[in-house]
Amino acid sequence: MKRLFFILPFILLAFLLSSCIDMETKSVLEKDGSGKMDIHYWTKNSNISNDEFKGFGFTEQKVKDNYNSSNSEVTEVKVEKNETDTTTHVRLTLKYKDINKLTDAKAFQNKIKPSWKKGDDGYDFSYVLLKDTTVSGATNKLNYEFEFPGEVLKTNGTKDGNKVKWEHKLGDISKDDVPLNATIKVKGGCGLFGLELPLITLVGVVVAYGLRRKR
Repeated sequence: MKRLFFILPFILLAFLLSSCIDMETKSVLEKDGSGKMDIHYWTKNSNISNDEFKGFGFTEQKVKDNYNSSNSEVTEVKVEKNETDTTTHVRLTLKYKDINKLTDAKAFQNKIKPSWKKGDDGYDFSYVLLKDTTVSGATNKLNYEFEFPGEVLKTNGTKDGNKVKWEHKLGDISKDDVPLNATIKVKGGCGLFGLELPLITLVGVVVAYGLRRKR
């Protein structure tokens, strides 16, 4: 009996660590807030019940039901089983119109809080992973990468050119929200080399044409 009490905590720990999701996300964000996101998540086959686990779908239809919305559309999805480590992997590509409205899709509700807006030094990006007490102690991957439409001025992630990576463990969000932040310098479409120069050129052509006709 004493031996059972000694082993039991380790059995429970092993169960908790295997009963979680690993996830990697790569996104390309445009200046207007639209973009494309490649998502890869996986878990042990034994965790999956009725084609789902913790709100994650493991069939093509479940994935589309979770990620499609008036703001987002799943353009590609692949579900694969790895017999070696008895896991099921889902890879999907998601196109979205506005990152600020990602939570219109069921998959993001109560899980993230995204924000992309113009700030004092450029564009301010925030992608908050919301607190989840059900994953306490989990060591599973929770990695994110965003490619931005301009120079990264500052960030709390790891910068690589216009890309920023954040690497966390699932257990990190058990204690508090986890913010992914960056400030981006985006070149504007204003000034004489943006919208105004073509308009001035057009007006000049029209005036010149009118003068020629009068002669």
